[in-house]
Amino acid sequence: MTIEILGNTLDKEQTKCALTNNCHNIIIAGAGSGKSLTMVGKIKYLVQEKHIDIKDILCLTFTNDAALSLQNKISKCLNISTTVYTFHKLALEILQNHHVSYSIAPADLLDYLTYEVLTSINNPTYFEHLFATKDYILTKEFTNYCETIIRFIRLYICNNYPPSYFLKLIKKASRKDQPYLKLIHKIYEIYTLEKTSQGLIDFDDMIYLATKIVQEKGINANYKYIIIDEYQDTSKVRENLIKEIVNKTHSYLTVVGDDFQSIYRFSGCDINNFLLFHHNFKPAKKLYLTTTYRNSKELIKVAGSFIMKNPRQVKKHLTSSKTLTKPLVILYYQNIKADFLKALKYLNSPNLMILGRNNHDIYTVIDSKYLDKDQIHYEHYHAYYKTIHRAKGLEEDNVLIINLTNNINSLPSKIKEEHILKYVLIHKDTYPYEEERRLFYVALTRTKNYCYLFVDKENPSLFITELLKNYRPYLTIINL
Repeated sequence: MTIEILGNTLDKEQTKCALTNNCHNIIIAGAGSGKSLTMVGKIKYLVQEKHIDIKDILCLTFTNDAALSLQNKISKCLNISTTVYTFHKLALEILQNHHVSYSIAPADLLDYLTYEVLTSINNPTYFEHLFATKDYILTKEFTNYCETIIRFIRLYICNNYPPSYFLKLIKKASRKDQPYLKLIHKIYEIYTLEKTSQGLIDFDDMIYLATKIVQEKGINANYKYIIIDEYQDTSKVRENLIKEIVNKTHSYLTVVGDDFQSIYRFSGCDINNFLLFHHNFKPAKKLYLTTTYRNSKELIKVAGSFIMKNPRQVKKHLTSSKTLTKPLVILYYQNIKADFLKALKYLNSPNLMILGRNNHDIYTVIDSKYLDKDQIHYEHYHAYYKTIHRAKGLEEDNVLIINLTNNINSLPSKIKEEHILKYVLIHKDTYPYEEERRLFYVALTRTKNYCYLFVDKENPSLFITELLKNYRPYLTIINL
C-alpha cells in the first residue's frame, strides 16, 4: 500500500510503521528519518482505511510548539480538525471533565520557599562547613545549594514517589547525608502545605491527580489508539498516566522516539521508559526508521559510531542517500572573538544555526552589539543561536558548534552531579559522560550539510580529541 502525506510518499519502513496497528508498538527512529510524516501517515491510515473516528485517536507530544506543528500537519493532510495534546493539556482536560477545581502554582513558588527557609535559619554555624564566607547568601555556592534542593524536590515529585517514602529514604541514607535530607524534607513539606492551603497544584501534581482520577473513575473518552512522540523524554509520572489510560480504554499504544536523543535526565526524564517499553506494555512490537533524509551517510556513520560506544544505547545503523566526503570541519582558533568573526566570513552561509552547551556561550564568541536576542548580525552575515537542548527537533543547512573546550562547563560538561541527587535519580549514568555524549550527537545531527566545530587548538574538548583519534578521514581541519 502507498501512503501519500503532504506531497511525500512514505518509504517502506515508514509505511510498515503506519500499517502496524494490532498491538502496542515502539518506533525507534533515527535523526531526520521522518517521524512526523510517519505519525501523520498512521493517523491517515486509521481514519481513512480503518474508519476510526479522529476523536478516538489520542495524539501526544511534549511541547506546545511540537503539538501545534503536528496538529497542523494532521488537519492539512486529512482536512479535519483535531487536537494534539501535551501531557499537561491532557491532564488539565481530565481534571476539568471531573470538575476538579484548581489554580496553577506560580512557577517560582518552590524557588521562593527554598530561599526563604534557608535564609531564615538562625544558626550561623549551620552553614559553616558548606560555605567559606559568612556572607554566604551572596555566593554562587549558596545559589547552587538552593538549586540542588529545588531539583531534588522536583525529581522526587516527577518520579512519582509518595510523600510517605521520604522518611524511609532518610532512614536508608548514610549518616552523613541524613541532616541534608531532613532539611530538604522540611522544605518539601512546607511546599506541599503551601500548595494545599492555597488550593494550588504544580505541573507534576496535574499529571498525578489526572492519573488518580483515571485509575478510580475512568476517562471520558473512547480512545482506540494512542500515539506519543519523543517518548525517550517521558518521566515516570507521565508513563503512569498513559498506563492507566491504556488499561481503562484497552487502546493500542504507539510510541515514537530515539534513545540517542534522550537529553532531559536533569528534569526527571527516564530513558528506561523507552528502553524497557516492551516490558511495560505487552505484547509490543519493535519497528525502526533507519533512513535519514537530513544527514549525509558519512556524518551518520561518525555520529552513530560515536553514540553507540555506550553499550546501553539501542544498536541501530542509519542509511542515507546523501554523500559528503568530509562533513565535519574543525575550525581552530587562537583569538576567540576575532576568529569567530573570521569563521562567519569563511562560512558565508545564509542559513547557519550556532549551537552551544549553555545559554551564555554565545557571549564568549561575539560582542552583544552584534546580537539581537538570538539573532546575530555582523556586516552582511546573519546567523542565529540556540542551546543544543532548544535545538532538538530542528534542522538547518549548516551548523556551527561553539564551547568545545576542555573546561568544566563546556561540552562535555564536567560539573559533577550533586551526590545527594542519587537518592531520587531513577537512572544513573553508567558510561562516562553518557548524557553529554547524547547531547553532542543531537548537535552533530542538526545539519543538512556541514557541521563546523569551533575549537581552541590549545585546549580542545574531550569529544574533539575523540573525533580526531577515531574519525580523521571524515574531518577537514582549518586554522583560522
